[in-house]
Amino acid sequence: MPTLMRFRTCRLTIYPNEHGTPHFHLEFTDGDRCSVEIETLTIRAGTIIPVKKAAEAMEWAAANQSLLRAKWEEITR
Repeated sequence: MPTLMRFRTCRLTIYPNEHGTPHFHLEFTDGDRCSVEIETLTIRAGTIIPVKKAAEAMEWAAANQSLLRAKWEEITR
């Protein structure tokens, strides 16, 4: 699983051979995990408490959606 970015509280990954709606995973240092849709940046699976611990990663994702879409296509082919 390629790690695309590391943040203070988590890492952002896209797994190879994924299917369905393009998404990425956030894996937190405390063990929490979630998957986030690239287009809408909504959490589609998992629970993050408190949500603000994902703020840095979500801000980066919002600024880099086109990169995330391209990486999804590259990694999941």
